[in-house]
Amino acid sequence: MSQASLLSPSPEKDAITRESFTAHVLAEITRVCGPQLPCFQSPQILGGFYDRFGPEAAMAVCNQALNEHGGMWRSAPVTVLRFQEGQDGFFARPLLEEARAE
Repeated sequence: MSQASLLSPSPEKDAITRESFTAHVLAEITRVCGPQLPCFQSPQILGGFYDRFGPEAAMAVCNQALNEHGGMWRSAPVTVLRFQEGQDGFFARPLLEEARAE
């Protein structure tokens, strides 16, 4: 685990809900990448991601992208849009494989 992951506490495993996951990802993106343009679809995008992957895998992807990769994925900053379903094969699945390999 990187030192960066110690700076922003993640929700407890048993307490991860759609809402806490959404709040955590938005806070981590702001902490790591700085302020972002508003994305009014954030709750739907992040909630959908949570529903597709489940709480543990969703948190693993978030931590891998924002802590281990420093908020950059394939030379581009991580934003809420990376969590869209169309990005799963390019973004989420490779990061989840990395997290599980550790």
